[in-house]
Amino acid sequence: MRPQASSLRLQGLLLLLIWGCAHARPEGRRIEIAEPTVITAGPPQELALGGLDDATLFDVGTRAFQAGAFEKAALHFDRLWSSFPESSLRAPALWNAGLAHERQGHDALALERFEKYLELRNEPEAQLHAARAEYQLGLFPKAAQRLHDLSARPGLTLLMRASAILQEGICRIEAGARGEGETLLRTALDLYENDREEPVDPALPAQAEFWLGEAFRRAFREQKLDPLSMDEKGLANALEQKAQFLLSAQGHYLRSIRRGDGEWATAAGYRIGEMYEEFHDQLLSAPLPPGLTLDQRALYQKELRDKVRDLIEKAIRIYEQTLATAQRVGAQGGYVEKTQAALERLRKLLLDAPRG
Repeated sequence: MRPQASSLRLQGLLLLLIWGCAHARPEGRRIEIAEPTVITAGPPQELALGGLDDATLFDVGTRAFQAGAFEKAALHFDRLWSSFPESSLRAPALWNAGLAHERQGHDALALERFEKYLELRNEPEAQLHAARAEYQLGLFPKAAQRLHDLSARPGLTLLMRASAILQEGICRIEAGARGEGETLLRTALDLYENDREEPVDPALPAQAEFWLGEAFRRAFREQKLDPLSMDEKGLANALEQKAQFLLSAQGHYLRSIRRGDGEWATAAGYRIGEMYEEFHDQLLSAPLPPGLTLDQRALYQKELRDKVRDLIEKAIRIYEQTLATAQRVGAQGGYVEKTQAALERLRKLLLDAPRG
């Protein structure tokens, strides 16, 4: 006896929408800004901290920062701006102290320094760094509002305006306003494409495409499949909608990869593989449709095993291509490690997976 028609139609729908996707060539939270410039002064001196004047504190802090000794740099710059309120070096000391704390991941301390600096010099780059600190602290609406105000400031270059809009879009998505975030990201992409005055770092449009992918990936994850509570039509619609979210996310990740920035390409490739892996896990964990006979259950489970095995194999290929891309461009960071761990996990899963 053949299984219910709904079982075969759902499997066919899955085959049509997912297995026909193009393979991807090829890190979580991350907001990017331009590389900051450390404000420097005269020749450095190496003296004990106690009793140093403002110029010497600044020089020692500068040398420490340039040597990568950010804790020492922050100590000297903090001593300067807090102990010499009338010094002409107070503003640059606040700026450099903010950068030194930022490099150490001390986001609350960095934000405090940047906000004090902004009281003295309301500069766009300082607003971006303050927004970055707010983002890292999970203050997404606050960061978004700061970036929104920055993008509306008269006299900004097109590139600076696009970057502020890009980062605001990311913050809106993180805050749950996905539609608003998508609109902002597309606006930033348009501005990057139309900027004929300044060279655009490929990492910026690559970041925008990646976060558009993130928006659809979140929709993909939120779309539930529950054969027990859904009728045949509802389950088919939910499956089709979930597949469409996956395809939309994949399309943006692929466009991020094609922008040519190695770090974002690695992140996007990992995300594509991760979605196929998640789809695999969700299909396996979903309960069987009700009302099946023993023969129908056996056939349904055989079809399901075949499809989830295809998902494992697709994710493995994407992870392999992502690692190859990362090696070719010298990309490093957390997404490379995540991809390697996921690849090893899926290879073992594939070996243990039963065949239909």
